[in-house]
Amino acid sequence: MIASLRGEVGRVDEESVVIEVGGVGYQVFVHQRTAAQLRAAVGEVRLDVHTVVRDDAISLYGFLDPQELVFFRHLLGVERIGPKAALAILSRTEWGVLAGAIASEDHGVLAAVPGIGVKTARRIVLELKGTVDQMGIVPPLGRAPSGGAPVELAVEALVQLGFSAQQAREAVGAGLAAQGEEPHTVEELVRDALQRLGPKEVRR
Repeated sequence: MIASLRGEVGRVDEESVVIEVGGVGYQVFVHQRTAAQLRAAVGEVRLDVHTVVRDDAISLYGFLDPQELVFFRHLLGVERIGPKAALAILSRTEWGVLAGAIASEDHGVLAAVPGIGVKTARRIVLELKGTVDQMGIVPPLGRAPSGGAPVELAVEALVQLGFSAQQAREAVGAGLAAQGEEPHTVEELVRDALQRLGPKEVRR
């Protein structure tokens, strides 16, 4: 079983990347946010890998964050959730936000994933809530600020601008606390957070 790969990024498309290791190119399936990070990668990268062996193929699924791999494997333990569905869920937002949604029984974050729906989202929460609580998967940052999809998208936008997830959540949360948690657009949340954080160059 392949547990990890370290090498140069050879090719990146929407669903997979090719990692060149010692003259051999390994196709690794990744979610969209990982693909975006790898497109900007310079030099050698390391992916933690989940290997699926079937009669007709060996498939590799890669993650830049080892804890995201742990969360991926827990998703695979849910009835009717296969690797592609689990990657689609992780494409939605950071694994910590998803874990926080499960811990708080917020089905909406999961139900918004294409192909998942409310019924499957409820099953994921039902089957994984105890695991998330008992195994400490939720990061020490705690739950994401309330407010739904605009908050999550604002946090993701700030991360793409080079801020850490913690900085982004704290800034967005501070804005909501100061202005009240009435509906906000993503643009409003990002603009307010940037005023608190100050400018930062995009990470490469």
